[in-house]
Amino acid sequence: LFAFTFAVMRVKMRRAQFVILFIVLVLLLIPFLEQLDGKATFNWGFFDFLMAFLLFSSLGLGLELVIHKIQNRRRKILLIFSIIVLFVMLWGELAVGLFNSPIAGD
Repeated sequence: LFAFTFAVMRVKMRRAQFVILFIVLVLLLIPFLEQLDGKATFNWGFFDFLMAFLLFSSLGLGLELVIHKIQNRRRKILLIFSIIVLFVMLWGELAVGLFNSPIAGD
């Protein structure tokens, strides 16, 4: 996960994008450290951390892209709302299978 992040950092990135990826990694350290304790009520594997990283980084980078590239205020608000709703729906489906779709798993 860290190797992937550093490989991405070699590409020319703005400071905001670097900060977003750093915040995502710090957020993912919370469940990782909780699992090291051994008393965690959840059991995340590599794929779970990878999906969380992809979801959180897509959310952050998508919002950053919309905020900096879209000039029309109404379109900007609509896109921000759409990205957040899509994130929440996808996270809920992957976490507990809200819609019973095939991506929820068993």
